[in-house]
Parts: sequence; C-alpha cells; structure tokens
Amino acid sequence: GSLYFSAHPSDSLLYQQPDLYHDFYVFKCITSVVFTSGNRGFGGNFSRSLENGLEAAYAFMVDPLAKDLSWEETTVQIETFNVTMRFLKDTPNIQILYLRLPDGASDGSGYRVTHRQSLKKLYQNTIRSITTIDGESTYTLQSLSNLIASVLRQSAPRDIRVLDFKASIPKDGQLDGEHADHTVTARLVVDVVEKTKLEGDIRG
Repeated sequence: GSLYFSAHPSDSLLYQQPDLYHDFYVFKCITSVVFTSGNRGFGGNFSRSLENGLEAAYAFMVDPLAKDLSWEETTVQIETFNVTMRFLKDTPNIQILYLRLPDGASDGSGYRVTHRQSLKKLYQNTIRSITTIDGESTYTLQSLSNLIASVLRQSAPRDIRVLDFKASIPKDGQLDGEHADHTVTARLVVDVVEKTKLEGDIRG
C-alpha cells in the first residue's frame, strides 16, 4: 500500500498528485497522515471544514458518480496517543489519520490562538512540546517520532510519500520560501525512516 504524510488537510491534493490519484485508480490501500489542522490561526470549525473538503475529494477519486459515499470515525491508539481515524464506510482501504497539531504559519512562528506553537519550533528544540488544537494530546519531538515510526511499522507501506524535505526551513519572518510545516513534517518522516531503517520507497 501507500502511506502519505502531509502537513495540512489540502496538501495531498495540491502537492502529491498524480501519485495519489494513481493509487486510487489502481485500488491500492491508502493511508494519509495529516499532521496539522491547517487552520491558519482561525478558531471555530474552520479546520473541520478543511477535513471535510479533503474527504469529499477522496470520495470523488474513489467514485466520481457515487452520491452516498460516507465516512466513519474511530479512535485508534498509537503508542500512548489516541488518534482520530476516518475511513470510507464501503471502502475501508482508504484511511485518514488526523493528528490535529497547530498550524505553524508559513515561517513557523505559529499563531496567537495556539500560543505560537509550531512543528518548526519543536523540531529545532525551541519548545519542548506541542499540544493538539483540541488539547487532548501533547507531543515531544521524541514521542511524535515514535508515533511516526509506529504508523510506518503497522502500515508496512511499499510507497511512502512526503512533502519537500530538501527545502530550507524558513527563518522567522521569511515568507518567500517553502511553508515551514511542509518541510518539517517531511524531515520528521525522513529522519524516522533513516534512523529505523524501515523499508519503503520514500519520495518527496
């Protein structure tokens, strides 16, 4: 199967095509891991609306003519964390894991609504931990890496897709480069794959 790691709900649709659509077309087992809420500092139901959009797009790629493809939700325990998993009711080989960490802003400086937390700061050891937007889970860099490793082991994917891990991580105030969340999430996965020597074709 294929395992897709993305920073925000829309990223796999924008940056991981045509690989993603091809995998839908050939009926591969697909698991997508979405690290952050992608809420750009907005509260309320904004992040859930982004997730709804992702799920609608995935359902369309499964069957563009279907009108009643519905998603179901469960909570899975990975390491010591409870993670929300959504899957298509009639196509359970399509799964999405939502970690719902704070969107870190383009330069990784974070947003006030989530106390300026970001994955960039966690990765660079500027902060010791980061808490999900619902306040349910708090990750250190090590525990987040352990979770990624567990997902990789349990999925045993043939293909691992990440965003651009070769791009530079932007400095605070730098808005003309790659989004900090994109680069950091990709590097987190690559670091885990290299450290654990897990098999799989990783591309970003």
